[in-house]
Amino acid sequence: MLNRLRRRIDRAVSLRVDPRFASLAADVDARFAHQATQLTDYEARLRGLQSDYDFVRSEFDRLAPQVAALEYRFERLSARVGDVGQPEVDLARAELEHERARLRLELAAHYEERLRRLEDQD
Repeated sequence: MLNRLRRRIDRAVSLRVDPRFASLAADVDARFAHQATQLTDYEARLRGLQSDYDFVRSEFDRLAPQVAALEYRFERLSARVGDVGQPEVDLARAELEHERARLRLELAAHYEERLRRLEDQD
């Protein structure tokens, strides 16, 4: 009696449930296959990004001590120059020094012109 009942249930399952399960299993397999290809694509992109990161990290490790040395030198020069909080005064000083340098160059050019004229007279 139990065997007959078991056979009837097996037959009903095979007729009704197995076709539905087969289509669901095919859908699940297709999704897993798609996800597997996406996973391999992501892994390939990750390897590329890892190599880019390694390059950037090596460049950072190479440049960081140089930047630190420049910052140290800048701080030493700032301390030597003094207060840099007065840009108007610094600008006036720079303009005055520029004017002095221009006048010196103008005097040198005038002197060279006089020498050229004297040499031409001889």
